[in-house]
Amino acid sequence: MVTAAEARGFPTDDLLQRASLTRETLEDPDARIPGRAALELWHSLIERTGDPALQLMAPTQLPFGAYRVIDYLVGASGTVGEGIERFARFFRLIADAITLVIERNGDAHFLCLDMEGGAPTPPVYVDYVFAALVGRIRMRIRPELRVDRVELRRPEPADTAPYSERFQAPVRFGAARDRLCFTAAEWTSPIAGADVALARVLEEHARILAARLPHASTDFVATVRRSIMAALPENADEEGVARALHVSRRTLQRKLAESGTTFRVVLDAVRRGLAESYLADSGVSIPEVAFMLGFSEQSSFHRAFQRWTGCAPGRWRRERVLSPRRGSPRPA
Repeated sequence: MVTAAEARGFPTDDLLQRASLTRETLEDPDARIPGRAALELWHSLIERTGDPALQLMAPTQLPFGAYRVIDYLVGASGTVGEGIERFARFFRLIADAITLVIERNGDAHFLCLDMEGGAPTPPVYVDYVFAALVGRIRMRIRPELRVDRVELRRPEPADTAPYSERFQAPVRFGAARDRLCFTAAEWTSPIAGADVALARVLEEHARILAARLPHASTDFVATVRRSIMAALPENADEEGVARALHVSRRTLQRKLAESGTTFRVVLDAVRRGLAESYLADSGVSIPEVAFMLGFSEQSSFHRAFQRWTGCAPGRWRRERVLSPRRGSPRPA
């Protein structure tokens, strides 16, 4: 997505910084980027480029092999269906909050995309995953791949042409689920570069990689949270906290990513919790609260608090602390 935006002449460094991401993290094949940070960046890129279909075109920026073992495993499969089944089985190597499921209804085969827990997947991510799979198969494995139809939960956009062009198939919006549909003939069609022996080796390698994927560690997040609280009001930035924990900034980013979060998200959570505690004490002025939270300007604190709670700190204090008759008990 970053490369696609930059190829059109749009700068992205400020957006990466806002999402607490670095180019080193993006280029690190072993780094895990939290879904929340990725989505925040993707939506910023779409807004900056003014292209609501950027996520459909972005996968073309990735050369074949960028997804490493998954690209080659799909390409070595005997049939289109086998390749897609392996893509779904090892999709956790790409994103572990998403599940891909293969379903069959009569002669039709479906690749279904869901979030873990059954929540709807963000539409921009559905678009990207489906476009990436179809595009990568057509790029090297089977240029003549035919999709029977695409079903998307998202509402119909103002311009549907990019969807028709990308999938070369009918696209139905407002569907009950996000699904790619293939006919039985296409599902069982052979792949020209199939290599059964290579596929077997690559599949074993993919299993090993999946087994080694890091699991979330809430202990490290708690350690970072405590370090931020100890560092406030100064040196509570990413560099200062990494130094206090005796790790590199990149290691800090990676460990937080493995826990499904980012430094900015943790810092915001700490600041918000402290802000509400300080504001509950009417003897502490709002400028003092801003200072204790490490904000160089009171206006920056106001904007942040508005983003966290939807209201200004003065109003929050009046409604929750100074006006108990409204039904909100005064915090202890």
